[in-house]
Amino acid sequence: MAVKFKIPDNVSLETSKFIKDVLKELNKNNAIQNIDLGALNMLTVSYEMYLQASDKLLEDGPLIKNKYGDVIPHPAQTIATKNYGQVMKIMTEYGLTIKSRTSMKAVNPGDKEVGPLDKFFDGKK
Repeated sequence: MAVKFKIPDNVSLETSKFIKDVLKELNKNNAIQNIDLGALNMLTVSYEMYLQASDKLLEDGPLIKNKYGDVIPHPAQTIATKNYGQVMKIMTEYGLTIKSRTSMKAVNPGDKEVGPLDKFFDGKK
């Protein structure tokens, strides 16, 4: 059964489209359950905050002047960096990056992977 998620009304069209695509992909691969909706909400918020901070950086540039006239790094850089990290962690966890998709393999109930501990105990028989 497909998991449904209500995208908040106050996010950008870009975020809305991205989350719809993510949900479609996760549902297609049966990689999401209702319990994952919190993580999907965090992904939505973090992606939106990343986009807003990035837009501000592109508009103002990476440096700004503070109230004393000193040139400092733009505060939006911290917001963009933190939210980018959060987005990437969640996407990696759900197999939504190129690298995580190639390193994840489908689990077959019939497949039994033999680990080092199994090998050790099998040798003691």
